[in-house]
Amino acid sequence: MLHTHGFLVSVLISLTKQAKTLTKPQIKLITGLIQQTRYPVRNQVIFLLSVRAGLRAKERGSLTWEMVTDADGQLSSSIHLRDVASKGRSGRIIPLNKELRRVLEALKEDQNHSPHVIITVRSGKTSPATIVNLHQQRSLPSVLRRSV
Repeated sequence: MLHTHGFLVSVLISLTKQAKTLTKPQIKLITGLIQQTRYPVRNQVIFLLSVRAGLRAKERGSLTWEMVTDADGQLSSSIHLRDVASKGRSGRIIPLNKELRRVLEALKEDQNHSPHVIITVRSGKTSPATIVNLHQQRSLPSVLRRSV
């Protein structure tokens, strides 16, 4: 069964190392667990930016609202990832997944004060290390311990 502690930890750890393809049941399970965290909308955006848009930790931490909105400030149909936010000169245009767009809209409504999409309580910008550690050490493991 998918609800074993060891399986979920290995899925979470796989998100922090070399990219691995998650199955639909794994994505659904992790999405459900994220809803039980302290900041479910932000954490869902972090997760979906990885699995639906393929962004690296640095790219997720460097993503600004300007990269995902049009000139009128409305969410765009794509992410315009700039070189400064990517690894080397790998800036690119990424189509915005419907599920990711929906969660980004919710996040944009919740926090409109920072130019960065992913922020923490303590900072208006999130480092790649923080992105990697958010689910691995804080948010989801506590949920995992309750679900075993």
